[in-house]
Amino acid sequence: MAAATRLREGSALLLRHADRDLSALWREVSNAAQARIALMDILPSLIETYGAAAATLASDWYDEARDKAGIAGAFSAIPVESSDRGAQALVGWATSTATDITTLQTLLVGGIQRRIADHMRLTVAGSSVADPGARGWRRVGDGNTCNFCSMLLGRGAVYTEATADFQSHDHCGCQAEPAWR
Repeated sequence: MAAATRLREGSALLLRHADRDLSALWREVSNAAQARIALMDILPSLIETYGAAAATLASDWYDEARDKAGIAGAFSAIPVESSDRGAQALVGWATSTATDITTLQTLLVGGIQRRIADHMRLTVAGSSVADPGARGWRRVGDGNTCNFCSMLLGRGAVYTEATADFQSHDHCGCQAEPAWR
């Protein structure tokens, strides 16, 4: 689906903005203790804000892709509810795992990317299950897949139940794509 490129580009833009906001935080802290406190305070809001934008972007994309595919009947994509998707747990894990500030930043950026992109993935997956014009959703890669994603992509499955959760990891470039009837 060529239109998926537009969704990927929108996702990348949101992630660049989130990274910019995180970079501003790094300029304001001078030690690990300050960083942890600031992250616990700011990260949940950052992920919720950009997650909501990602869900809206995915919802708009879904509706346009549905129209372009000529799917009969009325349906509007359902944006996943915005949440911080465990931001405080991310901060706790990253600050206890990282051995230096560079590692901490890398761990956080990957975790933020995953959480924001999951809003997008879950919007498309959930809408694909709820939409009577879709058979469900399938996983599509970005060409830079790890062994885990390659294994899931190799299944070629179309998931048709709301209980089939989109599995992702930090820095995952995979997306959900509707499988039309």
